[in-house]
Amino acid sequence: MKEKTMRLWAFTCLGLVLAAASPSGDTFQTGDWQGRANFNGEGVFTDCTILMPDPEQTTVGFVMTHSSDLGMIVADPVLKLKPGEQKPTLVHVEGIDSVAAMADVVADNGVLIPIESGSPLARAISEGKEFRVNLPEKEFVLQRPKTGEALEALKSCVESHRGKDRVEL
Repeated sequence: MKEKTMRLWAFTCLGLVLAAASPSGDTFQTGDWQGRANFNGEGVFTDCTILMPDPEQTTVGFVMTHSSDLGMIVADPVLKLKPGEQKPTLVHVEGIDSVAAMADVVADNGVLIPIESGSPLARAISEGKEFRVNLPEKEFVLQRPKTGEALEALKSCVESHRGKDRVEL
């Protein structure tokens, strides 16, 4: 994945976490997953993000760009990271080849990991299988309910916003 795209994702993810409000047409929810369409400063659609927030434990989320690139967000209060850096990361699901990637640090407690859309790893996570994310600072063992539904909602968000601009008067 291109470094420029990942940095755009990083700023978008950080914006989603910090945003207080958004027009109702730009937000969506499926189960406990909360999502949002994101736009740049000129009002051009950039991506959609969906999170399952858990302030006391590990927050998991996904980002899909307008060109359907996919990334996974992992944030945890125990992490003490420097935004803008990169971290070597390994993602593993039992029975599937592990995927090594360079994750972008998007917040002092979170990273964004590139994932290939449609890959065996992405399919296994969407099926709700337990997965492990290894960072130098910590190993996370994660499994979230209705991840497949969340990823479908994310894809629908991208499809419904792709090519659309938001103009605020």
